Amino acid sequence: MLGLFTSISRLFGRKPQFSGALDELSEDPVRLAEILLLFRMVLADGIVQPSQLTAFERICERHFGISPRDMPELHALLDSPKARSYEAQAFTLLGQLDTKARTILLDDMMQIARANTTRDERDERLLRRTASLLGLEPGAIDLKEKEQVMNDAAGKSPSFGERVRAFLDQSTSLSKVAHDPVLTAELLLLVRMSFADKSVEPAEADAFAAICTRLLGLNGDELSDILKYLNDFGYETTDAQAASMLADLDEARKREILDHLATVAKADGEVDARERRLLEATARRLGFA
Repeated sequence: MLGLFTSISRLFGRKPQFSGALDELSEDPVRLAEILLLFRMVLADGIVQPSQLTAFERICERHFGISPRDMPELHALLDSPKARSYEAQAFTLLGQLDTKARTILLDDMMQIARANTTRDERDERLLRRTASLLGLEPGAIDLKEKEQVMNDAAGKSPSFGERVRAFLDQSTSLSKVAHDPVLTAELLLLVRMSFADKSVEPAEADAFAAICTRLLGLNGDELSDILKYLNDFGYETTDAQAASMLADLDEARKREILDHLATVAKADGEVDARERRLLEATARRLGFA
C-alpha cells in the first residue's frame, strides 16, 4: 500500500537526437503516449516475455513505422526524461484520439496480453483500467477472438477476451472515481494528508483504506488502481484546486470530508504541524473560519 503513494518527479533533460520515424515520434506527445502505454502492457506482470516484446515490436512497425532495427533507439527514447513526462499525462494526451483510434490502441494492448502464454491478472487489471480511462464501451471493442468459437464448441471456460469484456461490463470503483471530480478531489486531499508529514505510517494507510471502503463505498480490491490513477492524474492538482472543487457542497458533506482528513491525520497517534496546516487550510477553503 505505502509504495503506491510514491510521488514521481518529472524533469526534462537535454534533448536526445533521433532519426527518421523516431525523430517525428519524439516530437509527437500523443503518439509517444500510445507507445508508452503499449510498452506498459509488456511490463504489466513485471517480466518482459520475449513473445510479448515481439508482439510490441510488430505493432510498432505496423502502426508507427518503426523498424525492428530501430528498437534500441526506441527504448532509449521511452526511457528519456521527455517520455517519462509524457507518461505522467498519458491519458490526458490520449483523450485527443477519436473513438476508433482509442479502440485500436486497446486492441493492440490485448494482442500483447494474448502473446503471454500464461494469463496474468495484472494484464487483465491494466486492460480493464485502460478501457475505463479511455472511455470505451464494451460494444466498441473488436476483440478478434476466433478462439472463443472453438472454446464454446468444446465447452471450455471463457477465453481471455471474454473475461476482458466481462470486466468492461462492470461498473468499477475506478470508473466511479474517474467520472466524479468531487470524489477525486476528496481522495487527492486524503492522499496529501497521508503524505503531509513526509512519511506514511501503516495506521494512516489503514485509515485511508477504511475511509475508501466503509465510508465512500469503493471496492477494496481496486484501491491499487485508484491510487495509481490519482498519481497519474492528480500530480498537477494543488491542494487549493482540490479544495475549490468541494467548496459548493452542502455544509454537512464538507464537514464529513474534514472529518475524514482528521481521521487520517490522527491515525498514527500524533497530528504533525504540517498535517494541522493542511487541515486548517482546507477548512478555510471550504468556508469554515
